[in-house]
Amino acid sequence: MERVGVILGFTLFGTVCLLTYFSSSIIIRYASRRGKRTYSELIEGEFGLTGARVLQTSIIIHVSGVMIVYLIIIADMLIGAAPEWHGVLPTLLDRHDGVWFLSRPFVCAVLLVVAIAPMLISRELTVVARYSRNSIIMMLFLSSTMITLAGVALWQGKAAAIHILPTPLDPKCASGCGTLVSMCVAILSVLSVSCLAFTCQHLSLKDGRCSNMLSITRKAIALCAALYGTVAISGYIMFGKNTQGDVLRNLTIRYVSTLVHPVLASVLIDFIVLATTFNLLVNFVLKVWAVRESVSEMFYGLPALELSLPRFYLLTYGLSLAAYLTSVFIPSVWVMLSLVGSTACVTFSYIFPGLIMARNGKTRLGRVGGGSTVIMAVVMATVAITNTLSGHADL
Repeated sequence: MERVGVILGFTLFGTVCLLTYFSSSIIIRYASRRGKRTYSELIEGEFGLTGARVLQTSIIIHVSGVMIVYLIIIADMLIGAAPEWHGVLPTLLDRHDGVWFLSRPFVCAVLLVVAIAPMLISRELTVVARYSRNSIIMMLFLSSTMITLAGVALWQGKAAAIHILPTPLDPKCASGCGTLVSMCVAILSVLSVSCLAFTCQHLSLKDGRCSNMLSITRKAIALCAALYGTVAISGYIMFGKNTQGDVLRNLTIRYVSTLVHPVLASVLIDFIVLATTFNLLVNFVLKVWAVRESVSEMFYGLPALELSLPRFYLLTYGLSLAAYLTSVFIPSVWVMLSLVGSTACVTFSYIFPGLIMARNGKTRLGRVGGGSTVIMAVVMATVAITNTLSGHADL
């Protein structure tokens, strides 16, 4: 919204929703037609073992990176950053001196043992789904809180200045979007970030019934679009040009206290942080399922659920431990993750589905659509890499 304006922002948002459904439906439909159980099996049938290895590697790189980022974000929210340490836990305990039991390694280790490890015991995804439903409820609370605070800001006349259209008349556009080239770069940047947010193609084959999966995918995309859209427009109304990539950084007790009573502001912020933490922990578990499946297929040639119990749990907790160690001892991984994510993500989300459609489409329009998807993915990856190397990545 802040980069391209409200109208174009929502237009690009809708475009990403359609692209996500298009690429996911390709995977689902062709896997169903060919009787394939997993995405990797589909790609191996289309492009051989080499294609399957490229797919598995891209999923492992992207999903592992996301797991690391989740732990870093959780630690930042719960304990804050040096030297202030203004996270929820130091504030509740009134300890801002960086004591060991409020350090990143200790807090993340406790969460790994107390929260993540128990959720990974079950070998049935339906059990994790119960936690996932609760995490969605938490995100609905965040969304409703954001829209309520935005309404209060509008009512009190404290809303930030926003631009509806990306015109050169707007100060922001005059400096960043005044030319056709800069406008195209801004659009592609927004598309690349939004596509990353809607990444779900590596989880598309948990149900073998094509019609069920297509229906589930549509509903999931619609729900995510509603949540993302609400948070995006609400955050933009409240913070305008000062909106950060992680809007929770804007949503501080100091700011919320200007809209509601300080006590209520403190309660709201604490609950939002805890709700977001729970959501990220549940999603961390879901990411473990995805990366474990790819690792199992790559190294053992079997779906993870067909592994022996010792091997299954060794792989499960080994992946979790690796993400924990990386997040704790190598916390400055943003540039690396952005680079590998911008390439790995588009590979399994758009390039492979586009290639399948371009190769097997029954109509010329379908084949052209598949080829266009591949080209668009390559362009978005190039823009994302360029932004990262130039220090303008939207993380």
